[in-house]
Amino acid sequence: MGAGSVISIRIRNVVRGANPLLIAADSGIGGVTMGTIVLDYAQEPDDQKRRVISRLEGAVLAGAGILLPIGCFAASLNRYPGGPDFQRGKWLDCLTLVPSVMASYPFAPLLFAASYAMAVLVIAPHRVAQSRLLRWALYSGAILAAQYTLIQAIAIADPGALLSVGTLVAVGAAGIATLLALGGLWMVPRLPRIKPAYWLSCAILMALAAVVGWRIALPVILLSAMLGAIVAPALTLAAYLRVSFIVWKLAQQEPRAGGRIGLRVPLVWLATYGAAWVLAFINAIDLYNSLPKTPPDC
Repeated sequence: MGAGSVISIRIRNVVRGANPLLIAADSGIGGVTMGTIVLDYAQEPDDQKRRVISRLEGAVLAGAGILLPIGCFAASLNRYPGGPDFQRGKWLDCLTLVPSVMASYPFAPLLFAASYAMAVLVIAPHRVAQSRLLRWALYSGAILAAQYTLIQAIAIADPGALLSVGTLVAVGAAGIATLLALGGLWMVPRLPRIKPAYWLSCAILMALAAVVGWRIALPVILLSAMLGAIVAPALTLAAYLRVSFIVWKLAQQEPRAGGRIGLRVPLVWLATYGAAWVLAFINAIDLYNSLPKTPPDC
């Protein structure tokens, strides 16, 4: 450049929407020409980001993935309702005693980790996508929910042998229930938006109608509660499958996702999971040996 060349760069903030940086460069001899370059490095405000999970979907996922399992464990605090009442001598008796809290408490740390990851996901999905431990804890929730779904299906079907048509029917029914629940969860964020005041009004009107027509409402409520208890594990499984897919997609787009999950975390989890199964089955055998040898009504 010549001796008389003058280069001046001025950087100033311009208040315009996202507050970009504007760089004006004067170049040439005596500043005859001027070029203006606008660089927008400002991040998009949080309130303008697209919500990954809506409030309604977050509430449904929290209910299915956190509150519903808590209710199921409360119902199984003394004994799993699907378990045997006496020593029947069937192959599935000890298996159906595993969901009892007295037998399945070794799974408590794994269940707590999955529930914690679900709670964080509902509040801040990107935090889960950025953490390998939280992502795996969320994925493992689907594995835990799948085991209880299969045990529930086998307890209801009561097949005569492990390899039988009844077992296949039970597994197929569990899969169908999970797919239907997944379809319902997929529809939740696509429902038309309704103001919370309308939901509150509908809830009050339904409660009043139930009180007035309690003779009709009571059987419906009991039947709904029974059906909900039957499909509860499948609904929880569907919730964890749904959030696992959401987190997997977020992790692909998140620059701070920390890369892929290595083998160390899954191996440690599998070792803990295997040890929990051994302890739970030993506890289930002890529970089975404590049952009466004849039916209670005899």
